[in-house]
Amino acid sequence: MAAIGFSVSPRVKRLAPFFIAGPISGPLLAGVVFNFKEGRPVLGSLYAIALTEVVVFLPLITAKLGLAML
Repeated sequence: MAAIGFSVSPRVKRLAPFFIAGPISGPLLAGVVFNFKEGRPVLGSLYAIALTEVVVFLPLITAKLGLAML
């Protein structure tokens, strides 16, 4: 890639596998993993709560509002 003038930063290489989970839930999942790995369980738990809200509760609320509109 560097031969054509395109280089990927180390930060992107570190976060790229998490984007398989999605553009919103991927960075949240990375926050959970990296914060627990680096010894910050409180911040990792906050990321886990936000990830749960996005993955579980947001679709439920969206479905409920969609059914209410029918």
